[in-house]
Amino acid sequence: MKHYLRFMLVFIVSGLLLLCSASYIIDPYGIFAHDKDIFPRKVAAADKGRTVKPYQALNSKPFTVLVGNSRVEIGMPPEHAFYQGKPVYNMGLPGAGISMQYGYAMHAINYSDSVKQVIIALDLLDFTSRAENIVTTIDNSGWQWRHEALNSESFADKRRYLAERISLLFSLSALTDSVKTIVTQQNNVNALNRFGFNDGRVYHFHVASEGFGALYQQKAQEIDQRLGSQQLVFNRDSYHLAELDRFITQLKQQNITVYLLINPYQQPYLDQLTEHKLGQHLYDWKEQIIQLAKHHQLPLFDFAISSSLVTDVVAPNSKVVEDSPYFWEPAHYRPAFGDLILNSLLMNNCHQICNLYSQ
Repeated sequence: MKHYLRFMLVFIVSGLLLLCSASYIIDPYGIFAHDKDIFPRKVAAADKGRTVKPYQALNSKPFTVLVGNSRVEIGMPPEHAFYQGKPVYNMGLPGAGISMQYGYAMHAINYSDSVKQVIIALDLLDFTSRAENIVTTIDNSGWQWRHEALNSESFADKRRYLAERISLLFSLSALTDSVKTIVTQQNNVNALNRFGFNDGRVYHFHVASEGFGALYQQKAQEIDQRLGSQQLVFNRDSYHLAELDRFITQLKQQNITVYLLINPYQQPYLDQLTEHKLGQHLYDWKEQIIQLAKHHQLPLFDFAISSSLVTDVVAPNSKVVEDSPYFWEPAHYRPAFGDLILNSLLMNNCHQICNLYSQ
């Protein structure tokens, strides 16, 4: 009986170690700094950015950090001369407000002294509130624990943090996601890499099967639903401008070079903003961002203009992904446009695709 129990114990422990080793080697969430990444497309991480990016960033040792929402995550190229041949981390967070965007970025920056330049990409809707409820205070309680747990006096926060870290290595979900990472490496599904970039491959599938028209219609319906259900406004009394100001100040205090830009939108998106009475708010918001940039002696690159790249909209019946090289749909640009953005920042020249406001 003792031999049997000993055998079962060895068998169980060996099995657990094997599962942990498999998750570590496969690294389904890209949170370990492997010299050679056997499975670079982290399919299971694509919809878990808010969970895995804080841990990814700690191992990336980036020289450049990209900050923003889903437009940055899916629109910026992973390689460009702007990065100076050094590591770059994409902290784009789909659907996140600016307090989370900047909080996650500062967490990565404070953990490592490698960051020397930061790109902050801005969007109007991230700076809006409901007309009947102008948000003047920040609530970070839902995510701040990831950054503060190890130094926190709260045992609950520490336990929560450690439980999450363990679950990303050893859990049924981690095992399932490891298998998913192996079998879907070549599939047309979105995936992150370990530097936070989303390859947007699912768009290829949708364009090939349904055409660009379906993507444009779906995005238009999403925007109409969001903007039609509530009247959003930009108000200088909300916390947003002060939060951006504080973030820039923190970066400058650490002698980090800051680049400030407004993301591009394709013309149908700009038209929808006007239809939902946000055209004047967009203008007022830009004016405030210009003043903030001047205060910090930073150039501001405004790509949210009706440039030729923005007004050239793909034919709805097209099923050829190359027919729209710069936009997936009106709200999200492609890495080819991201290349042009970085070219503008690198050369300090808009090349007729943006407005440049210098200090």
